[in-house]
Amino acid sequence: MKPLHSSAVGFCSIFFAVLSTPALAQDSPEAVVKKRFEATAHRDLDAIAALYAADAIETSPAFCVARQGSVGARKTYGDLFHDLPGIENEVTNFVVDGSHVAVQFIARVRKPDGSIALEVPLADFLTVEHGRIVRDDTYFDTKGRPCS
Repeated sequence: MKPLHSSAVGFCSIFFAVLSTPALAQDSPEAVVKKRFEATAHRDLDAIAALYAADAIETSPAFCVARQGSVGARKTYGDLFHDLPGIENEVTNFVVDGSHVAVQFIARVRKPDGSIALEVPLADFLTVEHGRIVRDDTYFDTKGRPCS
């Protein structure tokens, strides 16, 4: 029978090794994009901006010129939350291929009575490297409205 001290030391060694191992899964492309949707649901601009690389490129039919980095992401989502304060997203399809993530989702805004005021299907194609979004291309039907 092993002395209790030896077993405790072994357990502590394993425990601290597990705690000190980087959580790579948290930085996986899938995890990063899911964090962005969670942060969007909570209207957390700081969390959203932190997920974008400093040189990230963001494109959308909603704006005419690509936006860059966390500053661009902060503008995109800040404008969105200001213009559509009740917006919510329903993810309908999520595909991961290496560093690339494709997401189909429906953005909705409801009237005070719960009925739908606005519903827009979107597709988002993202590239994640080293735990940060480096490319974010969003597509949706603008119904003929020019970008701004």
